[in-house]
Amino acid sequence: MALRLGKFPFLNCIPIYHALETGQVSCEVEIDFVSCFPAELNKRLQVGQLDIGPISSVAYLEMTAECLILPHLSISAPGQVKSVILFSRVPIEKLNRQSLLLTSQSATSIALLKLILTKRFGICPHYQKGELLEANREIVAGLAIGDTALKLTAKRIYPYQLDLAKVWREWTGLPFVFGLFAVRKTVWKKQRETVKRIWQALQASKKWGLSHLNTLAQLYSQKTTKVGSHIYISTYLCHYWQHLDYELSSLHFKSLNLFFHYLREIGEIASVPEIKVAPLED
Repeated sequence: MALRLGKFPFLNCIPIYHALETGQVSCEVEIDFVSCFPAELNKRLQVGQLDIGPISSVAYLEMTAECLILPHLSISAPGQVKSVILFSRVPIEKLNRQSLLLTSQSATSIALLKLILTKRFGICPHYQKGELLEANREIVAGLAIGDTALKLTAKRIYPYQLDLAKVWREWTGLPFVFGLFAVRKTVWKKQRETVKRIWQALQASKKWGLSHLNTLAQLYSQKTTKVGSHIYISTYLCHYWQHLDYELSSLHFKSLNLFFHYLREIGEIASVPEIKVAPLED
């Protein structure tokens, strides 16, 4: 029986998944790929509708009883991320008590935004749920992630932009971990060898992807909404992926723990969990 492997439908996942999905890297076990936005993927993994997959970092807070983290895999940014952006029509420091749209696609990005605005800027906007679109001319500011953020940045609709990962780096000196890879504990207990094979395949696929960024950029530039020339898109994609980090090291764990501690300080979470990793390297 195939295990269900989740993935985010964003460009940031391509370097990890492309080689595995296209057969450049093989896996000795059968996999069913399931693509969902982060919030939906979090939910499916938590309730057992998925077996393995990426989750928003903050979603792990609600999954410690159900899931283990896979080592050496993450969706992180050592500095500027380019795809998790606060867009605004006014300077950021003037957003206090202004309406600010929060995308429903990523709980981690929302938590990071609230943390930055509270602790770094000392402001409290009026948060509303909603997607920041070009047509929302009456909206003062909003958080956009993924491909939407990339397109809005390129179109230069909003004069003020705050790259959340860049702020985190300047503030803490650490990379920011947006996504972790997790496996359900019940799946781990019953199918350890299968889980290990999939983890190894993801590692090999990541290695292939990171060594073929130019190839991937040429391929996926043809599949994206064009902003300017084909050459510009291809170059931009490669530059974007080079700003991402897919490792999960001691430095990443340090960053995660600090993030969780700060969230507790501002009252967003009640306690800081112990991060439990599947012993795949034993």
